[in-house]
Amino acid sequence: MTLSADLQLELGSFRLAAKFSAPGDGIAVLFGPSGSGKSTLLSVLAGFRRADSGTIRLGGQSLDALPPHRRGLGLVFQDARLFPHLSVRQNIAYAWKRAPEQKRPDIEAVARFFDIAAQLDRPVTNLSGGEKSRVALARAVVAAPDYLLLDEPFAALDGARRRAFIQVLLDMHRNYRLPMMVVTHDIDDAAALATHLVVLKCGQVAAQGAFLEASRVQEFQAMLDSSDIGTAMPAAALRSSHHGRSLWLRADHVLLAAEEPRAVSARNVLAGMVRTIIAESEQSRLVELDTPAGAVLARVTPDAVRELGLAAGNKAWALVKAHAL
Repeated sequence: MTLSADLQLELGSFRLAAKFSAPGDGIAVLFGPSGSGKSTLLSVLAGFRRADSGTIRLGGQSLDALPPHRRGLGLVFQDARLFPHLSVRQNIAYAWKRAPEQKRPDIEAVARFFDIAAQLDRPVTNLSGGEKSRVALARAVVAAPDYLLLDEPFAALDGARRRAFIQVLLDMHRNYRLPMMVVTHDIDDAAALATHLVVLKCGQVAAQGAFLEASRVQEFQAMLDSSDIGTAMPAAALRSSHHGRSLWLRADHVLLAAEEPRAVSARNVLAGMVRTIIAESEQSRLVELDTPAGAVLARVTPDAVRELGLAAGNKAWALVKAHAL
């Protein structure tokens, strides 16, 4: 169930011209800064806004002429948008009744999966923000969509609650085999979730592809804040308390050594070879290191480059504290 689009839409001075393809066997992250058109693109895909031209396809079917309820796409909004006059059970049942009869899952089982079984008969107005988000996900699942679109569903959460919700999305994708496209502008969220990346900048797709590769292209790195510059690495390659797919390893969190470190507190020591050294400014150099776990970027001073003898082809070691992850 690949989701693909090649569409154009003009809204005043803003022009959306997006062409992408998101595979149906993983989680695609739609990444971009505020105002890049991410929410607008989702609303066009879902059929709530019509494109001026172009096409949208899910699997082998064109969705262009279909109304929203016949597109096979679910949409979870940032603010949950539950019916305030209904209970949790009634909110979920509203979507369940509209799903194809042969695809309807058991409401009780879905509620248990999302850990809201005890809240089924409570008014949604009495729920916490995290509980409302889980109800919105449960409602989306019982509608039995072929593809689920999520517009920054964890934007109102922070800290442990945000990490827990990301784990819920990963578990939901695995348990229900539900392909998803998740909108975010947070690089850590993107790394935790994505198998595929679609980067939107000023209404156009600037990069796309498998996350570990697409996140390294210059067009993507140029969109990040200076403090977020780094590389994605498989979570299993590093010691941390993180349980997502990948970790975003910031260049500012990496120390370099010219000799193999011994008896250090850093839990991650990666041997590698210097690939390139990029001059960011008079006082900053980005050193790219090839390691068996993947590419690593480290931000160091010109003095450090000179004193450590860092040069393309030379061996070096990257040190990363577990707490930095």
